[in-house]
Amino acid sequence: MDIIAASHVDHGLTPTHLAWITAQFADKAAFFIATVELPADLADLTCGLYGPIMGDVPVADADATLAPRGDRAYPSRLVARPVRPTRQVTVIAGPHGDRACVLYTAFGGPLAPQEPNDPGCKDVPASTAFWAEHALAR
Repeated sequence: MDIIAASHVDHGLTPTHLAWITAQFADKAAFFIATVELPADLADLTCGLYGPIMGDVPVADADATLAPRGDRAYPSRLVARPVRPTRQVTVIAGPHGDRACVLYTAFGGPLAPQEPNDPGCKDVPASTAFWAEHALAR
């Protein structure tokens, strides 16, 4: 697996995290998504996800707001809570150009479905159900 300029690696990942991820998935030669535990010698990452997948109660509508996040054109369900440490990292990678496997992104925490307003969302009903109980720290 290669890391290229287009790889989205700005989720608090250090060069040490990236080196470990590259070594961990060096044998991959196709699209994959994996959530794994970081080894003890690597620093925690942060995760902004709240809700049952994180062991929390569902995020109530009264506590959540819908607002654009970053440069996205669609609103995300947000909650006024801090990011928190996690030992999980989710890695998404696959083919790019003439390369068999390139890191698309990696981030702290578990995999969550695409948001229902994301134009690329492939399962809007499942996404809507998930995001009705979850939110991201703002």
